[in-house]
Amino acid sequence: MFNFKGFLKDLSDNTQIKFKLVGEDKTVYIDNLENTDSIIEDNIFLGKNFAKIYLDEKYEVCIPLLKYSIENKYIELYSLREQSLIDILEGKELSINNVEKSFQFISKGCTIFLVNVDGSKYEALNIIKQLYNGQDIISIIYGDNIIIFGYFDEIEEHAQSIKESIVSDLYCKCYISFGDSVHSPEEIKKAYDRAKESMIIGKKFDIRGDVFNYKSMFFEKIVYNISPDVKKELFDIFKDKLSSFDNEMINTIEEFVNCGLNISDASKKLYIHRNTLIYRLDKISKDTGYDIRDFKQATIFIIAFLIWKENR
Repeated sequence: MFNFKGFLKDLSDNTQIKFKLVGEDKTVYIDNLENTDSIIEDNIFLGKNFAKIYLDEKYEVCIPLLKYSIENKYIELYSLREQSLIDILEGKELSINNVEKSFQFISKGCTIFLVNVDGSKYEALNIIKQLYNGQDIISIIYGDNIIIFGYFDEIEEHAQSIKESIVSDLYCKCYISFGDSVHSPEEIKKAYDRAKESMIIGKKFDIRGDVFNYKSMFFEKIVYNISPDVKKELFDIFKDKLSSFDNEMINTIEEFVNCGLNISDASKKLYIHRNTLIYRLDKISKDTGYDIRDFKQATIFIIAFLIWKENR
């Protein structure tokens, strides 16, 4: 955990004092305490959180010095890299030495996740910290979002896991976005900006799944940047027709589009017979004048559909 555990081990070795340090979230930072009947405990601050330190009673006089050393080292380590991350996002100049100390894991290829919740950001942050307990991950609240920065082997799986953990614990809506992988400090701001843009566009167009990957959102980005006049024209043409469709028809449109206009794949995803899907597509064509089985007509229709969702 960013050398904090290494510091605790060195502190124990250098002082010859065996102790145990446990966070209020049950994180065990170190535990080399030997079995004894005379264990004492004391409270200690790790940043804004409480922790408990346990050691042999014979070292009671050393507690103030241990607490001072541990608390200050924790603040030094964690405040340094959290502030370094914020400074980078705000475009401030940082020394190469500070950056290298703060983000030693970055060369492996890291990801910035943005997490946006309808509920408490602080409760969501606590869930994330528990989810990645003991791992070298930075997680902070920044603006309206939570930022998670670190190395993740399966990015999509981690995004889904974070979302599901928050939704199941807090019963609130949760959105996750991410951009390109980061291999150097110079790429952090760009990755953050792309994740932020993905969050805005994903929520604007109500993209299904609530996990927004910048690389798969170029079409939505193009639509988002269409001139207001063209958007208004398309919206006026389609708004009444699309608003008349029920949820079943809207779901059919979204699934057919997500399946690349493939009837067989979409019917399986919708759990309906192929002929039922064809009937619905015929109805969409009849009601709107656009056959979304035809690529050119489908392109115009999908753009109009996204604009309608943006204004809904």
